[in-house]
Amino acid sequence: MRAATRKAVTLPDSEQQQVQAVERLLHRGVPVLVSPAGERIELPNTVFEVLRTAVKFMSDGQTVTLVPDNKVVTSQSAADFLGMSRPFFIKLLETGAMAHHRVGNQRRVYLRDVLEFAKKRDEKRLAALNRLSRDAFEAGLYDRNVMPKGGSEE
Repeated sequence: MRAATRKAVTLPDSEQQQVQAVERLLHRGVPVLVSPAGERIELPNTVFEVLRTAVKFMSDGQTVTLVPDNKVVTSQSAADFLGMSRPFFIKLLETGAMAHHRVGNQRRVYLRDVLEFAKKRDEKRLAALNRLSRDAFEAGLYDRNVMPKGGSEE
C-alpha cells in the first residue's frame, strides 16, 4: 500500500464529469461513507480536507501524489521542488538553512523540512512585495502612473 500512495494519479478524461460532481458535493458539507452492509461513518475533518483538496486538484486537471511528510528525499528532488539548482540547494544546506543528514556521501532531507522552507520563503517574498508596494504607494508612485492608450482598468 505504501508504494501506491507515492504513485501519481492522473484523472482520465472519461472521469472528469464525475470528479467535478464529487467536488460540488464536497462543498455541501462533510460526507459520510456507507459500507456495502449499510454501515455509515462521517469522515473525520482531516480526512475530509485531504479528500477535498485532492478532488479539487484533480477537477482542475492536475496530477495528485500523496507522500508522507516524513519521507526522505534527495538533494536533487528537493532542489527541483524548490525550483533551484542542486548546487545552490547544497549551499543552503551547508549554511544551516535546513536540517539534513547523510546516507553515505549523499545528503538527504525530510520532505516536511523542504515544505517548511518553501512556506517561510514564500512568506518572506510576500512580505517584501507588500513592503515595496506600500513604499511605492506612500511615495506617490502610483499617482504618477498613466493608463496606456487603449488600456483599461481590470
